[in-house]
Amino acid sequence: MQYIIVGGSAAAISAVESIRSLDRDSRIDLFSDEETPLFSRVLLPYYVAEELSKPLLNFRPADFFETNRVTPHLGVKVTSLNGATKTVKTSDGNTYTFDKLLLATGGRAIVPPIPGVDKEGISTLKTMADAEKIYHMQGKRAVVIGAGSIGVEACISLTRRGIKATLLEQLGQVMPTVFDAEAAQIVRKRIEDLGIEVFTGEKALKFTGDKRVTGVVTDNREIPCDMVVLSVGVRPQTELAVQAGLTLGDMKGIRVDETMQTSTADIYAAGDVAETHDIARNTWFLNAIWPCAFEQGHFAGLNMAGQKTLYPGSYRRNSIGNFIGIPAISMGVTHAESCAMTSDEDEFREIRVRTKDAYKKLVLRNGRVIGAILVGQTQKAGLMSILLRKQVNVADSIPMLMSDRLNFMDLLPILRRNADQFSEPEYKELMDTGL
Repeated sequence: MQYIIVGGSAAAISAVESIRSLDRDSRIDLFSDEETPLFSRVLLPYYVAEELSKPLLNFRPADFFETNRVTPHLGVKVTSLNGATKTVKTSDGNTYTFDKLLLATGGRAIVPPIPGVDKEGISTLKTMADAEKIYHMQGKRAVVIGAGSIGVEACISLTRRGIKATLLEQLGQVMPTVFDAEAAQIVRKRIEDLGIEVFTGEKALKFTGDKRVTGVVTDNREIPCDMVVLSVGVRPQTELAVQAGLTLGDMKGIRVDETMQTSTADIYAAGDVAETHDIARNTWFLNAIWPCAFEQGHFAGLNMAGQKTLYPGSYRRNSIGNFIGIPAISMGVTHAESCAMTSDEDEFREIRVRTKDAYKKLVLRNGRVIGAILVGQTQKAGLMSILLRKQVNVADSIPMLMSDRLNFMDLLPILRRNADQFSEPEYKELMDTGL
C-alpha cells in the first residue's frame, strides 16, 4: 500500500497516527508547502506575543516522522492530482503514485481587495511565515482587521508586547460567528479593559502610506498605524480537488462521505478543506477549526488503512478565555435564526440566563441542544458538548440545565432515559467519570 498525504498540520498528522495504528509497514509520503513542521497554528498568537518560543509551538516531537516511518517532503507543493492514474506531480518536478491519498490542504487566509493591501507592514496570521513576519515587525501602533477568534487573539498578543492595538470589525459586534450580541458585549468589555481600542460596524476602505503602511481609512475615520494584521477569514484550498474533478459542497469545501472519502474512490479529505455533516445544523458545513481537523484526520486515516469507521459529524466550538481573562466558550449554533431554514416544522428556542459575572445560553431545535454559549462559568461545557453531540432531548430539563448548581447526579435521569444513544463504552465512561 502506498499512502500520500497532502498537508502537514492537524488533520494530516492525525491521519498518519491512525494509519500507523493499523498499518506499520506501508510507505507514507507527506507533502507540505510549509517548511516548518509539526507546529500548532492555534499557538501562533502566543509566539507573536513573545510568550512561547518556536520549539514550544510543536504539538508532536521532532522525531515524529522518523518514529512513524513517514517520508516528509517539506516545502514541496503538490501541483497536480490525477485520480484516474492515481498520481501527483510536485513542485520539484517529481511524480508519485498512490493507492490512497488524503487532501489535508487546509485553508488559505483571505486577503481582502482593499487598495494598498500590498504595502509593507501588512500580513495575515495563518502560517509560521506569517507569524515570523509579524514577530519581527517594528512599530508602536497596530490595526487588526477582523474581530474573529484569530483577530482578537492577535490584537491581545500585540498589546502584550507593548504595541498600541486597534481592533476593527465591519459587522456590528466582536466575534460575530462565535458569540451572540450579549456574550460579545462581555467579551468586548474585557478586550477594551486590556487597553485595546475597538471599532465595530466600520469597514476598512484603504491603506495609506507610500511603500509602508501608515494608516487605515475606514468609513468613519483614519487610524494611524505602523502595522496591520488581516484576520478576515480563511478560504478552503481546493485547487487540487477542482483539478481532479472532486465534488465541492455549497460552502466550497470538498464534500466527503461518512468515511471521509471524496467523490473519487481512494481520495479522502479532512480538516479545514473538508465539508462534512454538521450535527448541530443537520446539514453540510465547513467547520474549519483545529479540533475538527484532528477528528477528521483520525477517521480518514482509519478508513484509508482499511478499517471502515463512520465519522459521526462535526460541530463548531470555540474558546477564547485564555486571552481575555474570563472563560468563554461557544459550540454549535449560536443564533437560532442562522439555521431556521432547515425545516418549516422545526421549533427553535433560545434560553438565556445573565448574572453579574456570567452568561449562559442554550439553543434548542425540537427540544434538543444544538448550540450553547457559556461565559464566566464554563465548568459544564463538557456536558453541553455531549448533549449536543448525541442530540439528547432536554425539553423537560431546561431549569436544571440552566442552574448554577447543576451537577452530574442531576443528569442521571436524562442519561439513563437516552442510554440507547450512547455506545456501551461511552455510557460506561459517563457513569464512571461523572463528567
